Amino acid sequence: YRGSSTGALVEEPYFEKNIRGAIASDIPVGVYFFTQAVNEVEAVEEASMVMQLCQNYNLDYPVFIDTESAGGKGRADNLDVETRTLVCDAFCTTLKNAGYDAGVYASRNWLNTNLNSDKLEKHMIWLAEYREAPLYQGYYQMWQYSSNGSIDGIEGRVDINLSYIDE
Repeated sequence: YRGSSTGALVEEPYFEKNIRGAIASDIPVGVYFFTQAVNEVEAVEEASMVMQLCQNYNLDYPVFIDTESAGGKGRADNLDVETRTLVCDAFCTTLKNAGYDAGVYASRNWLNTNLNSDKLEKHMIWLAEYREAPLYQGYYQMWQYSSNGSIDGIEGRVDINLSYIDE
């Protein structure tokens, strides 16, 4: 992720342990990156970091960028729709050009009000919309429909998703 106040790029402390453990357990893996990029240059830096971290792993799922708010105090929280969309496009295009699948993670509301989703249709969309059937009108390849799941070996609630991606 990129730090919401400093802008520093940070490797999640359990990234390597988690990805190795998932692969060893035959669990399909992908990557999620929480951005605070304020321009396309920073988005390319973030994509480059992800590629460096993932170079020794075969990902089954795409690399997704999340542009959600950092609580109103993040360095990218007040980006306009056009800039935020350009950040997503630069991140995803950089990864695609390197042979990775890439996409954007966002809620229905975020896609409709903080991104120009029409300009992101060339990338995968991972929709977060907690209901029985999504109201989102655009196309999506994954759907996060609940945050109330449980998995043996994991304490607390987990998000539950449906994937329409062929592995």
